[in-house]
Amino acid sequence: MIFQECVTVSADENRELKMREWNFEKDHENVIKLLDIVFEKELESKGLMVKAIFDEYKSIRPIMNFLGLFSKNYRHGFDGFVFENEDGEIVASVNIGYSLYYWELSMVATHPDYRRQGLAKQLVIAAIKHAKEYGAQLCVLEVSKENEPAYKLYRNLGFVHYDSITRQSLAYSGLSEIPMIDLPEGYELREFDRSKKSNQARYDLDLKVTPEDVQVFNPVDKRKYFKPLLIRILRPIIRPLLKIKNYDWFVYSGENLVGHVSASPSRREGAPHGIALMLDPAHAQILSEPMISHSLVTLKKNTTVAGNTLVEFRTSETDQLETTRKYGFIDVESMHLLGLKIEEELPPSFLFQ
Repeated sequence: MIFQECVTVSADENRELKMREWNFEKDHENVIKLLDIVFEKELESKGLMVKAIFDEYKSIRPIMNFLGLFSKNYRHGFDGFVFENEDGEIVASVNIGYSLYYWELSMVATHPDYRRQGLAKQLVIAAIKHAKEYGAQLCVLEVSKENEPAYKLYRNLGFVHYDSITRQSLAYSGLSEIPMIDLPEGYELREFDRSKKSNQARYDLDLKVTPEDVQVFNPVDKRKYFKPLLIRILRPIIRPLLKIKNYDWFVYSGENLVGHVSASPSRREGAPHGIALMLDPAHAQILSEPMISHSLVTLKKNTTVAGNTLVEFRTSETDQLETTRKYGFIDVESMHLLGLKIEEELPPSFLFQ
């Protein structure tokens, strides 16, 4: 590992801080407390609880550990680093996790009493070095449009701003007022399946939907749609064990796949419901309203958790954003997506100062 021993820094003449790799079992409760403080407003606006995120991870950890025997994808999904003070309190943290396509930085947080001391920068550098040690070639992150200091930090470290998204939230009470809108003539809703033909069609649709400049940092990878044999074998077993129930549909125009829509009911309090739409740009304007309506009505009929519903779109996807606003969604955050291609030698900006 990168840090075999703690890295010690002097926060000021009275406080000494230590940076170390975080241990999920030991640290998760203190990290939850920190994130609750740092992201209080954001969490409240989305109806989200940090504890629910960590509980979700705890529930799948045994499965992730098992899958990690076969693939590194699953061994480093929730790595991270923390700074702790002389009393053992965690005052800053970062998560670095490996997915199928890239490493992702998240949960970069510094307690208000310890800001403007360079802790976030040191944590981010440590996390990227950690990812590089395990062969990372690409690292991505999200940063709020409103967080100009963090945005400048990442840009100074070499991150490239490659996309922007807008997240919206609908209060649970809003589900009761959603009407069902029929598909326009010429379109057909079909049951989701994972055949080779439909997987290829989804892959082709994703290529069409994702701008080329975005694919530089968020590539449309065939592995997303054509899973390894082990995953295909385990998926029907794992999903019932974890009580995962998603509702997915395909939208066809003739024999052409022009949409894939998903509704995901929450499994626990503090975790929001979700809907996701991938629509062919040539059909998005006419399909946005009926498919959003269909997703919300499905959630209304199939949820027992009184949580908010979240959806996100590229900020440039104005048709979808205007449709969701029509149904009562409010914008809760605008995020810039940044990516860093990790070279053999890290630039001088990654030296600790």
